[in-house]
Amino acid sequence: MIEIVKHNIKNLLKENQVSLAMIYDRDGEIIWHGGREIHGKNVAHARGFCRKVTLEMLDQIKNGDKASGFIGPCPPGKDEVLNLIPIRTVIVEPIDDCYILYLDSVVKDSYTRSEVKVFKTLFRLLKDIISRIRQHQLHVGGITGSSEAIAHVRELVVKYSVEEEVVLLEGETGVGKNHIASLIHGYSGRTGKFVVAHMPTIPKTLFESELFGHRKGAFTDARSDKGGLVSEAEDGTLFLDEISEVPLSLQAKLLRFIDTKKYKILGESFERTASVRIIAATNKDLRRAIEQNEFREDLFYRLQVLEVEIPPLRERVADVRFLVMENLSYLKSKAIGQGFWEEMLSYHWPGNVRELVSVLKRAGILLPGPISGKDIRQLIRYQKGSGRPFRRDYDSKLNQIWNELETGSSFWEVVKKPFMDRDLNRGEVRAIVEMALKKGNGRYKNILGMLNIDRKEYKRFLNFLNDYGLNK
Repeated sequence: MIEIVKHNIKNLLKENQVSLAMIYDRDGEIIWHGGREIHGKNVAHARGFCRKVTLEMLDQIKNGDKASGFIGPCPPGKDEVLNLIPIRTVIVEPIDDCYILYLDSVVKDSYTRSEVKVFKTLFRLLKDIISRIRQHQLHVGGITGSSEAIAHVRELVVKYSVEEEVVLLEGETGVGKNHIASLIHGYSGRTGKFVVAHMPTIPKTLFESELFGHRKGAFTDARSDKGGLVSEAEDGTLFLDEISEVPLSLQAKLLRFIDTKKYKILGESFERTASVRIIAATNKDLRRAIEQNEFREDLFYRLQVLEVEIPPLRERVADVRFLVMENLSYLKSKAIGQGFWEEMLSYHWPGNVRELVSVLKRAGILLPGPISGKDIRQLIRYQKGSGRPFRRDYDSKLNQIWNELETGSSFWEVVKKPFMDRDLNRGEVRAIVEMALKKGNGRYKNILGMLNIDRKEYKRFLNFLNDYGLNK
């Protein structure tokens, strides 16, 4: 339904030479816009449209006056001069008691009342869809809670679902970026798949092939044709997870694809076009990456069009109880005992929602009921997969892994597997290897024993580091 409405609105804007369409509410908040770029989120401060009529209509609705709407040229005013946009025709009409429709054209001199009725009908459908999404997402897993911060995230999910522009999700590991990306796709109405491209697990030498595909013989190991993630996501959404891990040498091609939706399959001489929406995510500060010449500034600004910053769980303690109740089934009907909530609410959850869910799962499997605060504290303090508590010197994730290596676990088990499962990022793997190299006088052969890698696997180890850009 939503995809049909969005498609009809696009056609409506094009066929009727509408330059800007916008829906805003009685508080002045812009909940959707299409066509020309505007700057700002509230009509009281935003720019790029006829503000005089927009604000006058807002005042009428707030005062309870019967708003009859406005059709005509944009009245002269200071703000309109500053906009420097030659707006010829403006329509401002209430959709209902809460929402207002704004349309303008820099080409057409006038619109008829019958045309306005068509506009209002279609945009009322869009408003109803947005309202239904907003109501539904209050109860959606992963972004549940009562905090102001998570409420803001939910609101952005609603707004950005009906857009087509790139979305950039920012937040620490475990906050739920993948889940939020899938929600945006689900609400968007796009008919294609939601396809995840986890950047750290794509070998640097194969990035272009994985993304765009290749033809047989395009390079040495190209023994058959292979479709890329872009073609798999046709008419859907491509989620670029951990976008900061894209090799700098390939960021320009990614930028061009995002800008034009055009790409080349390796081994072909012509360009293809893909109807794919892009959502990207990062747990790193891309601005710092730009300063360190690890990320292109132009790519960052292209990704930043629609931005969602997902706060860590420690900054929204009020949501912990909601998240526990939402995932209570993992406790397998075991009762909650003394001190349970105190422990859950006082812990700082460095692994965020992912860690919280993991603790509940382990509690349901390992503990008898009732589950007390002491039980939870022990689960949190115990190393993953072992029955030993952490030593004080091993509080960080890297030191925890190093401790496991020292006690006999293999590199493949505690480093490679978590990396492929997205529990470790490229920088963390590099740090572990560098830690070993410092102890091994900088020679890879000297660190095999420290990492519990058999000497017969030396070449496999080097290939893994080279393929995933982990040796620099």
